[in-house]
Formats: sequence, C-alpha cells, structure tokens
Amino acid sequence: MRNFVVDVLTPNRVVARDLPCQSLLIPTVRGQINVLTDHTHVITRLGTGELSVLGGADDPDRHFTITYGICKVLDNKVYILSNTCEEQHEIDEQRAEKALQNAQEILASEEGLSDDEIEKYRRKIERAQLRLQIAKKFKN
Repeated sequence: MRNFVVDVLTPNRVVARDLPCQSLLIPTVRGQINVLTDHTHVITRLGTGELSVLGGADDPDRHFTITYGICKVLDNKVYILSNTCEEQHEIDEQRAEKALQNAQEILASEEGLSDDEIEKYRRKIERAQLRLQIAKKFKN
C-alpha cells in the first residue's frame, strides 16, 4: 500500500516531519476523521484528543496528544498545526497528575475566576486527562 506523509508542528517546535503513514486518525472539533492515501483536500479545526499515525508493516505506529489547532490535507501530505503536542513516550504521568489536581482545585473554588479563566482551567483538565489516558494506554 502506498504511503502519504504527515508533519506535526506546534508554535514551539517541530514534533515530527515527513512521518510515513498508511492511515491517520485525527481528532477534530466535529469528531474523528480517518485520512488514507489520496484523501480529498481538507482544512479543519482540531479538537483535543489522540492523533494516531498508523505506519503499516514497515513503519511503527505513533500516537500523540494534541490540542486545538488546524489540520490541512493536501496532495498526500498532511499538516497538523496544534497548540500543544506530545508523543506517547514524552508524557510525564506524575506531571500530568499534578496538573490535573491543580486545575481541579482551582476550578473547584471558582471564586473570583472570570469566564475566560474557568475555560482555561477546564482545558487544562481536559489536556491532563488525555495525557494520562494515553500514558496508561501505551504503558510498556
């Protein structure tokens, strides 16, 4: 089967460039999409979730946590432009657990928090829960 390639980028770094891929599962704000070779051109908003790059027989599968951003599919090249991204082996479970606990404590008080701050801490909780889920799912 013919492959296509994927670039995963954040504002701070290039997470992965030219990853060979036979199938790509992308979390979007409207649900998950599956991209295969010769997929129609698409530009869509990303949601928080697991990005799965399935490499096929010759290339390993790779899994990433991503949060909000843009995905562009064009001519067998996919660009994932995400606000944050971590590959499964980069996730620090203890750090994620601490971030989850801190955000939950701050959100529980809700005293003096603006609507923007409440949304910020809800996103922190969502991101920490995703990181913990991915870490546990792929723990060796």
